[in-house]
Amino acid sequence: MLSNLYENIGGYFSGGGLVMLPLLLISVWMWILIMKKYMEFDGCLKAERHINVDELQTHGTDIKAADWQREIVSVFMQSRSRIRDLDRALLDSVLARRISMSERHIGTILVLAAIAPLLGLLGTIGGMITTFDAIAFFGTGNARALSAGISAALITTQAGLIVSVPGLLLGSFLLQKSGQLENRMKHFCVELFRELDPHTHSEIGA
Repeated sequence: MLSNLYENIGGYFSGGGLVMLPLLLISVWMWILIMKKYMEFDGCLKAERHINVDELQTHGTDIKAADWQREIVSVFMQSRSRIRDLDRALLDSVLARRISMSERHIGTILVLAAIAPLLGLLGTIGGMITTFDAIAFFGTGNARALSAGISAALITTQAGLIVSVPGLLLGSFLLQKSGQLENRMKHFCVELFRELDPHTHSEIGA
């Protein structure tokens, strides 16, 4: 049964032509990035927690929290000047860096998902060219020659869509998760600044 499955998969890929190899590589690359970002967001959600001043004074930068929380606290506690405007600028800088990290790879996922149907279209054009060449050489009487080109055209179109649609959907989902994480980061920075300076206003990350 497995041998038949492998033969069918092998026949599917060989029927699509050379375009199937870059489509496969794009798919693997895209799914690795998707899983990496999902695990990153899931780990952040499970590890993040509220941190108060007593914990900061007791544990310092060794507090148990999400990586981004520890980094923000560590940089801020070690570099703060106790001058409100400078400390706010410092916190904004750290926040901007973490936001950039939360968005990392999502753009690549969306680009790969957008490239896939274009490669499928390239394979479609190649298959149609093969079909027309067969018609020019054999006429319309050779069904086997015609079917090979049409099959390649349809297979590459299908493969491009199979790669693209989940990538676009999951990329949009991860982009939404990134936005939610960014909002939690901003709220955390506001609360951190407020804990250390009760007279501050909610201007962090504005």
